[in-house]
Amino acid sequence: MSRFRSTVVGTGVAVAVLAGAAGADFITPGDFGWDRGDADSTYFEWDVFSSAFGGNDPDVGQFPGELPDGWVTPDVVETTGSAFVTGSGNLYSPFGPINVEVTVPNYGYGSGQTTLLLQVLTEGNELDYDNVVAMGQAPVEMTFITRELADQGYIVEVLYEFAIDGNPDEIVIEIPTSDAHVSVNRIAVDTLAFEDVCRGDFNEDGIVDTRDVLTFLNAWSAGEGSADINEDGGVDTRDVIAFLNLWTAGC
Repeated sequence: MSRFRSTVVGTGVAVAVLAGAAGADFITPGDFGWDRGDADSTYFEWDVFSSAFGGNDPDVGQFPGELPDGWVTPDVVETTGSAFVTGSGNLYSPFGPINVEVTVPNYGYGSGQTTLLLQVLTEGNELDYDNVVAMGQAPVEMTFITRELADQGYIVEVLYEFAIDGNPDEIVIEIPTSDAHVSVNRIAVDTLAFEDVCRGDFNEDGIVDTRDVLTFLNAWSAGEGSADINEDGGVDTRDVIAFLNLWTAGC
């Protein structure tokens, strides 16, 4: 059962509210079907930034712990030049909106798709939620983990889910703010890369036929995770539509 309640907003991006989310911490990708440390996954998290100009190693954790040869170094950079690092290690500017650019390595399969989860904690004014992108792509869903009124503005923990085509070997994420006086306190990025597979061949017998439809419907009726075709954390009629599109396309 999904932990999220989805709503539709004017931007066309699905927005969800985490049920009972007040005071919640960052989630792990277990809600999306994988664990940190799994094959083809990555994880990078920052809680203290040392510079607005880059050179920020993930201080909370990362996977792989030792990056393979040739992988880009994960980093966080503020690109407008107007932000500085506060005494508590946050990125902040009183002068105007800022843009935080996060770069993380990926497996670089060259085909397939990468699911990316971006989590950001801010305080004060808020992010420009509609313009947060990964590799220029809009998210498939945005979730407020926490949004609480503070002395000045809000304390917000927000989660974005992206589906990035092509499995690039590095992923660049742009996180703009809506105004000045936004403190970016914490960032986490989790990814899971999928190589090209024939997803219409649901029973994996090498043929796309009606037996795949029957096998899918059995899994869907049972609420199995394999039936979450659109990878939104739930099993519902949208997965039926997504599977039928894949099945019709063949391999």
